[in-house]
Amino acid sequence: MGGMKLAACALPLALFATQAAAQEAHVWSVETPKDADAALRYAIPDTDAQPVAFSCVRKSGQVKVFAQLAREIGVKMEASGLWVDKAGVRGPWPMSVILTSDSASATLRGQVHVDEATGGSLAIAEFSTAAPVAEAFRKTGLISLKAAGETVQPPPAPKSMVRKFLGACK
Repeated sequence: MGGMKLAACALPLALFATQAAAQEAHVWSVETPKDADAALRYAIPDTDAQPVAFSCVRKSGQVKVFAQLAREIGVKMEASGLWVDKAGVRGPWPMSVILTSDSASATLRGQVHVDEATGGSLAIAEFSTAAPVAEAFRKTGLISLKAAGETVQPPPAPKSMVRKFLGACK
């Protein structure tokens, strides 16, 4: 019986350790090459697993945000290669995306695409580097995105990375 108790305790600990290792595998990274788009990502390096990513054309003043969602909106691929939702509407699908940092928030016009890498969906929206939410992100490193009833909230980004990325975008 003692062995059963030990096994019962070991399983939750093993699951917790696996979850903790998976969370630790995601890291923030920034790329600001002179001859290509700048990027800020919260991802597992060298994989498609990036819950949140930002990109911009240098000096454009505009930032695109991408967030992986678990919800599957596209349910069937047509012969043409286009995805449709449950109602038969072809993607991408328009959707409001709420971006929040600290006390600043912006409701953005966005789109949701099928994310074939994860089997879920990919929310995409765009915002200005002059927006209050961008300034709050620069100051705090805090960011969350809400779309399709899901919230994606990574741990705070290092402020130096956020400043470097947004500086390249301005």
